[in-house]
Amino acid sequence: GKGVFKEEFVTAGGVGLKGVNMKRMESKAVPGLFFAGELLDVDGITGGYNLQSAWSTGTAAGRAVADLAASEVLQVDPASAKAGSQPASHEQPGQ
Repeated sequence: GKGVFKEEFVTAGGVGLKGVNMKRMESKAVPGLFFAGELLDVDGITGGYNLQSAWSTGTAAGRAVADLAASEVLQVDPASAKAGSQPASHEQPGQ
């Protein structure tokens, strides 16, 4: 139904959903690029529906970014690893 002022509007346009991994909100064409909220081509009546979409997609994207960051921090470069340890931050590999 219409609001108190008998007016409604929707937002439209944005990144097409076919190009987005919807579980991670990540671009299929550009890995590491994430989308949320009104950047996506999702039409919804304002007044709660668009906010819920923004919160849900933002949560999914944020979790995916956190997972990606954690996996990059935990990766060990085999060339610089000696007996399972990393060089100290001030040392260069091979010193």
